[in-house]
Amino acid sequence: MHHRHHGFKESRLTHHTDGSVTIHHMHHEGPEKDIHHAVANLDGVHDSMEDHLGQPNPGEAEANAGQSGVPGMPSAPAPAMGA
Repeated sequence: MHHRHHGFKESRLTHHTDGSVTIHHMHHEGPEKDIHHAVANLDGVHDSMEDHLGQPNPGEAEANAGQSGVPGMPSAPAPAMGA
């Protein structure tokens, strides 16, 4: 069975009371290629799914780098001194 470019056949999420999630991406070639890790919240779940199963949305790489990702829009402000 073809599993796109990522090779994962299934992903399982285990939710914890503190809001964190354990993610298990199961590879079709066997458990030695599985990825098993924890994330702090739903945003981390989205990032993991995108990192392991998909492609970033347009502008997302720039946004993650502190840029707006929108032409003509300013970058995110620099952190205050001493912060």
